Amino acid sequence: MKSTPTYPIRSLRQAGAVLRARRAACKISQKQLGEMTGTAQSTISDIENGVVSVSLDVYLRLLEALEAELSATDRLDREMI
Repeated sequence: MKSTPTYPIRSLRQAGAVLRARRAACKISQKQLGEMTGTAQSTISDIENGVVSVSLDVYLRLLEALEAELSATDRLDREMI
């Protein structure tokens, strides 16, 4: 089983970057993702650039279309790094 990288998300900008990276890895354009989810391409662009906050429902719908999911973990102890 292939290990999938995980990314910490602590800001809108980081959430957008993760979404963009996942979309690019799936070789799906913003327009295609929009068509798959009923979300405007311009909204996807704004999400990926961290300039707009969307509901968790919208973000989860986008992740589902990209065959990804949201999970929560304990923060890493900075002293251990």
